[in-house]
Amino acid sequence: MPEYNYENSLLQITLPTLTSFNEYHRELIELAVNCSSKSLIIHISCQEIEFYSNYPTKCWTEIRDLLNFLYISGTKVAYETLKHFLEIDVIFEKWNGYNIELVKEKNFDVFFGSESEQSRLQEFNSSRKKASLSEIHIHIFDTKTSPKNVHDQNRKDCKLNENPKIYQTVAVGGTFDHLHAGHKILLTLTAWIAGKKLICGVTDDCMLKNKKLKEYLEPINTRIAKVTKFLNAIHQGLLYKVEPIYDVYGPTISDPDIRALVVSRETISGAGLINEERQKRGFGTLETFVIEVISSSNPSLKEGELKDLKLSSTYLRELCKNSETK
Repeated sequence: MPEYNYENSLLQITLPTLTSFNEYHRELIELAVNCSSKSLIIHISCQEIEFYSNYPTKCWTEIRDLLNFLYISGTKVAYETLKHFLEIDVIFEKWNGYNIELVKEKNFDVFFGSESEQSRLQEFNSSRKKASLSEIHIHIFDTKTSPKNVHDQNRKDCKLNENPKIYQTVAVGGTFDHLHAGHKILLTLTAWIAGKKLICGVTDDCMLKNKKLKEYLEPINTRIAKVTKFLNAIHQGLLYKVEPIYDVYGPTISDPDIRALVVSRETISGAGLINEERQKRGFGTLETFVIEVISSSNPSLKEGELKDLKLSSTYLRELCKNSETK
């Protein structure tokens, strides 16, 4: 059992590069999850994120692998400790558009970090003091794993005067029941490549009649509200339109301004149908980005570590059912 138990916590992690995460960071996440009971924000500071924000497609793979590593590391420990509904959010500093430590609604009980993050956490409290907010307790973790020395690597060849590959309007869709790590990776990557507007279609109840344990599905308004809240938490620089959809197409075949579509590997066939319909209507086809959120072959994950991790809304609905029958 953990020695400490905080409801709402923040773990500060500073990365030299997008690919410098390792077992040391996995241990920090494990310690933070063990000491959190309601919500945990993993706050990432990395200069490369700020650098590539104007050229998001150039580091699509690196951002995906980083998100996979962070979310899966946290979710795996949460499930192992029976904290299936611990709310874990990954937030990128600066790209998010606000100072996380000043958000009153977060109700932080503690700031977590390694010894090397102590001064950064103290800066958080200094910022809070200037804003007439109370200081937050700082908890420094003593890790068994030693941090690796990572030398600053040269950024990829990226001419700053070239036209950035940003899609002004990007679409994504899904059921988003019991919003979990897989959903959050999908939504974050969609926001990452969007320049102005993100349209998210949330599957309406009328399309979910054959869903397993449909009686434990969250109402459409709840799912829309959770998606909207999450999107505004990760990135405040976009216009979000989160709305119910009643078929596989949603607004993608009626809005000519949409330029890209983000899908999971399981729903890639829908992308083909959407582009066929857009061509019939004289719209341009959408650039499609495919995410393999859960993959043991992904280099950011240990081989086989997800074998017993049931990261799905169906599994969470089963837990709701079991808790109701006890």
